[in-house]
Amino acid sequence: MELLLSNYAISDILDASFETPDSLATLIWVWHADKIPPHIGISSEDKYFSLKANGKDDGMSVDTVIELINKKSITSLCFQLKNKSNLKAIIDVYDSFSVTKPNETTCLNPIKEILNLNHAQKLTELLDALYAQEEISKVFGYHLPENFKGIQIYSTEDIHERLRKLLND
Repeated sequence: MELLLSNYAISDILDASFETPDSLATLIWVWHADKIPPHIGISSEDKYFSLKANGKDDGMSVDTVIELINKKSITSLCFQLKNKSNLKAIIDVYDSFSVTKPNETTCLNPIKEILNLNHAQKLTELLDALYAQEEISKVFGYHLPENFKGIQIYSTEDIHERLRKLLND
């Protein structure tokens, strides 16, 4: 019997057009939350970081992140954490990475190192751990379609296939 893939359900999503995250808090950003796989980044103390196939975002302001999400109407989620990560520690971790690499390094690698959740291989596993630790205080949604039910279930192979595609584009 074939396994049916569904969604990783997320409840109590606040509409970011009415309430916005605290830019000084530690925030996990999920870009293209309706795609397989989504892209993730992290911010703290108003500085945003993400590892990408073509480099990294290194200290961009949260206002700039929100402007980009809104300008391009990107379906996104933002998870506000209860505990703040040290900005210097985030910078140090991102300084040790340059780009994502298929079958080796994904956008999740620096984030799981920062949050000390090294067992997470996918965003859903990271979220499971954060929810289990009762670390998520609020979830904000940007440009979510009316039928949005959560993050689509995907495999680690889906992640690496996407990274290979990005390298070849």
